[in-house]
Amino acid sequence: MPDQPFVEIEQQLFAASNGRMRVLGIRRTGQHAVINWILRNSGGEDYVFLNSCTMRRSAVRTCGQSELSGQFTGRAYRLKRAMEAYLATEKHPFVLISYEAGYHEGELTPNFPDEDFDREVLVIRSFVNWLASFIPLMRRVDRTAAAEALEISNGIVFEMMRYKEHLLAAQSSKHVVVCFDKWATSHSYRRKKLADLGLDEVDSGLGELQRYGGGSSFSALTVPAEELALTTRWRSMIDDPYALDFLRIAKADTAFMEVLAALYPDDIPIIGRLLATKS
Repeated sequence: MPDQPFVEIEQQLFAASNGRMRVLGIRRTGQHAVINWILRNSGGEDYVFLNSCTMRRSAVRTCGQSELSGQFTGRAYRLKRAMEAYLATEKHPFVLISYEAGYHEGELTPNFPDEDFDREVLVIRSFVNWLASFIPLMRRVDRTAAAEALEISNGIVFEMMRYKEHLLAAQSSKHVVVCFDKWATSHSYRRKKLADLGLDEVDSGLGELQRYGGGSSFSALTVPAEELALTTRWRSMIDDPYALDFLRIAKADTAFMEVLAALYPDDIPIIGRLLATKS
């Protein structure tokens, strides 16, 4: 079994943990800001965060990055050794495990039974702001391709399909759903969601800009979170015919437009105005 060397340490982490949550989103939904907020309000200084894990595989082996009480660590064997030393000090951390491939059910995290997570959290974001943030990501991921190459376009359409499925899942989910747009703009919304998560309020501010993914829309961590145009990112598409082509594709999908109208009704007139500028 390829994950076998990590079973023991994951079972040890599970037994030692004092609170467990699992966060599911897709790239550029703002989930790292939400995760940091959850950790700040988790009730103690000790936590283990395993970021962007592969579903149904060892979280220790496959996580993209990890934090042990604020200390950035690696993954796989390096993380295993660090966690062994960490847990040897009788820590009882809050554990948060995240995924970035949309919502899926059932046995996602080996050695952590689904029923033993305190909460499952789905993070969503308005489509117009998400798309405006995701297109630059795809261009950063593949710097060898031209800015409008088929490789870039294929990746964007694939993630749009994942976005659609994640939004549909959130629409009918029994789990806690956090809308990043509302979270970023409303203190009362953050307080309400803390109550939904079963957490006492320690710090319901926006926190510091997170390093994952290069910061919000790749600001290189130079702009404070409070000054970022998190809910007006869509304005960057006004003079971008390439980006507008993806809005046109999305608008042609009736099922997608229906769920968008239900969860993000303000997106519909924005899409209309943006596409009107193209003609």
